[in-house]
Amino acid sequence: MPRIQSRGSALVSVILVLLVLTIVGVGIAYFTSMEDRLSGNTRIAKAGFYAADAGLRRGEALLNKVINMPPATCAPPTLSQLLAARTAATNLKVPGGGYDALVLDFTPFDNSAACLNGDARAYANVVIPPPAAVTVVDRVTYTLFLRNNVDDAVGSDVADNDNIVNLVSVGTVQLAAGLSVTKIIEEQLLLSAGCGSTGNQKGLSPSGQNTVGGCS
Repeated sequence: MPRIQSRGSALVSVILVLLVLTIVGVGIAYFTSMEDRLSGNTRIAKAGFYAADAGLRRGEALLNKVINMPPATCAPPTLSQLLAARTAATNLKVPGGGYDALVLDFTPFDNSAACLNGDARAYANVVIPPPAAVTVVDRVTYTLFLRNNVDDAVGSDVADNDNIVNLVSVGTVQLAAGLSVTKIIEEQLLLSAGCGSTGNQKGLSPSGQNTVGGCS
């Protein structure tokens, strides 16, 4: 009789050990899966931010190029003309208030082949190509928006009076599953011909850094 009880208790012990090991294994698998998801989300969020940042740098260069075009041959547009020529199909209400931001559009100012060339376009959903020989399933784009600063007391939504405008860049990562992640960066630029630009980046996106450039 004692032998039977010993065998029964041993069986119960084995079952309990197996149950504990199963629970531990399931827990490890769950937390591993969660870590993979979190790291994937972090990667996608960073990709969206870098896309927005790349668009912002591109927008800075474009605006500097436009305001510094030779007046005699290119008739560069003023900031008010750029504000009035924006694409109104997509209005962006930027967090924090202010004027609506509209897509930066240079198509009305392609005066000659020596001026804007291929830059004369509306900067909406510009695709950032992956490095050569790298297969990427996600689609990464940026869209550039322009709006006047609300501190321009004499200006309006389509009229600039202080040479200061707000450039907004929206980076988007379109996943293969159909979901998308968006990051927004806004920068206020003081633009003047022959002097480049001075910018101050607003904190609309995590990890944003202020940028300063301009005359030497």
